[in-house]
Amino acid sequence: MGKRHLVRKRPAAFAAAGLSLLLASASVPAAGIYQWRDADGNLHFGDAPPEQEQAADLSSQYDNSLPFDVVIEGVDYGLPNALRDRIAVSVRKIFTIYEQSLGVSHATDKEFRIVIYGTEAGYLAYQRKVAPLLKESSAFYNSQNNQITTWGMREDALLQVIIHECSHAIFGDQKRWIPTWLNEGLAEYFEPMHVFGLGAEIPAQQYWLRTLRQASYHRQPAPDLLRYLNAGHQDWYTANAGDSTLSYASSWSLVYFMMDSQTGRTVLKALLDRTLKSPVPLMDSAGFIDQRWPGGLNALRDDWQRWLASTESDRHRY
Repeated sequence: MGKRHLVRKRPAAFAAAGLSLLLASASVPAAGIYQWRDADGNLHFGDAPPEQEQAADLSSQYDNSLPFDVVIEGVDYGLPNALRDRIAVSVRKIFTIYEQSLGVSHATDKEFRIVIYGTEAGYLAYQRKVAPLLKESSAFYNSQNNQITTWGMREDALLQVIIHECSHAIFGDQKRWIPTWLNEGLAEYFEPMHVFGLGAEIPAQQYWLRTLRQASYHRQPAPDLLRYLNAGHQDWYTANAGDSTLSYASSWSLVYFMMDSQTGRTVLKALLDRTLKSPVPLMDSAGFIDQRWPGGLNALRDDWQRWLASTESDRHRY
């Protein structure tokens, strides 16, 4: 193996402040983050509430600490410190958003590993050895060792691939079957996430929007959402004459659309709750949504099509 970077569980003081100190001492006292306005209406933030003004406690919202260590290793790969920091911060943020916004936590407290091979050939040799059924992959998550494995591609692409696989990792150790549209749609949703300071932005992916508009999915007659929502794993990939592009685009768009409103987030959270807490696989996502979306599945389809037709450079902020 190459150089090993251990990202320890971070005290709340550093998590709240959004610092990129990766080897923080556990002896540092915890602090919070508070927001308030003074008598002149100016907005302030601080690590302790003021005595005179009423303050909002934002500590839990910006606490990106995790109950497990993150280990980042390079195999014949010199991992730049700045990239290591970006990976570590992004891993913390996606796990935090899942827990705070969707009520889903990684199901294990054992160390979370990210292994980056120096070349694509080195990665593929390892992938063929441990996951021979994968095809045309650039990364994969293995729940047996709680590890994402990839290779040292261009930095922005590498970060997106790792974020994508982190989404799969969150479900990979749950011992439950996740509908493929939901599993892949969430991974595509989080993939372009950009972390800055205390927060993160997730932009609408223009490539997927163009793909769906070119296929006239934003116009009547409406596409058959059942082909995606209730498709089995293999059927989802082959839903469009063997071309999975529209399956990915549609699933991404449904997740982004639902995350765009409180109604959508409530339904999505209920769907995840049902999927992860019941031992019986959810094979009828469409029926589940139909019972919970105002006006049923047909109304969701109409709302989704209007969103497809009108959205442009939308961004979700966390």
